[in-house]
Amino acid sequence: MYTDCKLLHIFCLIISGLFSPINAWSQASDSTSIEQAIEKYIIGWRNADSTLLREAFDLNAGIVLWVDKKGEEERLKSMSLADLMDRGKPQPGYGVGYTIQNLQIIDAQLALAVVKIPIKDSHYIDCLELQKINGDWKIALKSFVYFPKR
Repeated sequence: MYTDCKLLHIFCLIISGLFSPINAWSQASDSTSIEQAIEKYIIGWRNADSTLLREAFDLNAGIVLWVDKKGEEERLKSMSLADLMDRGKPQPGYGVGYTIQNLQIIDAQLALAVVKIPIKDSHYIDCLELQKINGDWKIALKSFVYFPKR
């Protein structure tokens, strides 16, 4: 019995070793595709390019969230990503030199990215949830915080 368990354990290690390069390749491929979606978002927003934004965002169900402060009260506000696109206007300095500070691929369908987006002397931190939809990574949720110039 012990020998059977030991053999099964060795077999599982061999099999997992054979497939881990495939998983590593898949994750590297997903990482590149996610980075491309983020790049399309940044450049699309900078240039008010609706074609790039449509490629980057899930416009069917995607939303954007932020904390809005009016007077002393803070409120969480939201808007559909489709509505956000209609508000876009070119912002030449938006995101130039942006950095992906953290990227976690949760599984084959879900990823999270934290992106620092400079604009003039201030910056945004975007938290992006990406979903793989029909083989393409799309930003489904954008939550952000604005850090004004100090």
